[in-house]
Amino acid sequence: MTDVFPFIGTRYNSRLIEDMNLVISPWYEMIPAEKQKEYRDRHPNNILHLIPSYENNENEEAEYENPFSRTASVIQAWRRDGILVNDNNKSFYLYEQTYAHPVAKCKVRRGVYALVNLSRQKPNHMIVEGSTPYLGRAFHLKILRATRCNFSPIPMFFHDSEGEFSKIFEDVQSSKPWEEIRETSGDTHRMWVINKKEPIAKMTEFFRNRKCFMVEGHKRFEVSLTYRDEQREVTGKLDGQQPFDYILVFLTSFEEQNVTTLPIHRVLSSEMGSGVDMNEFMEDLAVYFNITPIKVSMKKHDAAAVKILSVIADKGKKKPTIGMVLPDERVFALSLKNDVNVSDLYDDDSPLTDAVKNLDVSILNHYIIRQCWIGNPEIELEEEDLLYFEDAAAALKHSVENKSAATFLLNSCPMKSLTEVVAGGGEIPPFSVRLHPTIISGLIIRDMSVRH
Repeated sequence: MTDVFPFIGTRYNSRLIEDMNLVISPWYEMIPAEKQKEYRDRHPNNILHLIPSYENNENEEAEYENPFSRTASVIQAWRRDGILVNDNNKSFYLYEQTYAHPVAKCKVRRGVYALVNLSRQKPNHMIVEGSTPYLGRAFHLKILRATRCNFSPIPMFFHDSEGEFSKIFEDVQSSKPWEEIRETSGDTHRMWVINKKEPIAKMTEFFRNRKCFMVEGHKRFEVSLTYRDEQREVTGKLDGQQPFDYILVFLTSFEEQNVTTLPIHRVLSSEMGSGVDMNEFMEDLAVYFNITPIKVSMKKHDAAAVKILSVIADKGKKKPTIGMVLPDERVFALSLKNDVNVSDLYDDDSPLTDAVKNLDVSILNHYIIRQCWIGNPEIELEEEDLLYFEDAAAALKHSVENKSAATFLLNSCPMKSLTEVVAGGGEIPPFSVRLHPTIISGLIIRDMSVRH
């Protein structure tokens, strides 16, 4: 169960920042390194100036110490100059995002920024979104240590079948928002600050003992736990009520259905191919899967990705289907055979619910990778063994250039399937989908240095 808490937010001073559109950005992990400069160049106070650039060499400790230290200094300077200011009272922050959609003219996502206690959350109820490839835990931890700030929230879902949250939101929505930002893309961001006693009490009571589910931020959640444990050891404060015991989240309801889910693709590192008998692997797959070759040239990654995704999307309408690219550039569609029950892929004593077993990502993780490729369904892969990509073409490019052991492209997992998992008491596997649109960074910052 989840209790939520208001907090003293840190925001841009709108009297000094004339155009807020110039200082916000997508969540930094969603922005490829080569595009981060574009956001930094927009404005000297763009939120990305608080995030060290990432060049995928986090093991170079010496190179990282100065950038992270500089980040802490920049935050202090912005506070001193009045660029960043703290609210006077604990608040909830209601947020509405209107965004373009390929099918509908536009969609609207609504939710609330709040704090939750880390001890009340299970880190395995989650879908994860992120960059290409995902940043490592060490990078996130260094940011947290240096800044003591949550720059982006961890999204969570909750059920609001009776529309109680919608009613609270609509009551607040009748007033003028603190900020309204229209991006050049047409996306609009609105935020309302709830700092009065009665609406805070309503929001707190609505979420009291309500079950919420993490839907992004797997690594950042684990990093927050690591940071909390570090701080407990340093300070000796174990009461669970310290700033480091809480994390910033963004809560939205399952019922709104205004979030698009996109697939997360997998690439097995080249080291994972060592000792694998490909003939035996293919024979094991053929027991339960129809293996259909896909004729495609890997020289053009974009075109290859489009072709593979098109094939598996078509076949996936009937049976779970996954695209597979091998080191010799052979490409296959793996479709579950018609006479196969998904449960046949799992041990009889598997704790997974039927809804979880039916997810393509579960079939890939449990059976194809662990059972067939590795030969041990219980093994836990190391972080460097499996890379995650939101962009299929980028996954193929990385695979070819780095001679990866295998690449797996997936179909998107519908939100309906995820809600069925939750309704059945199951646990959504990490890195199941990417959520679109991303939550914007820069509207609100949670600073642990500010006592609540």
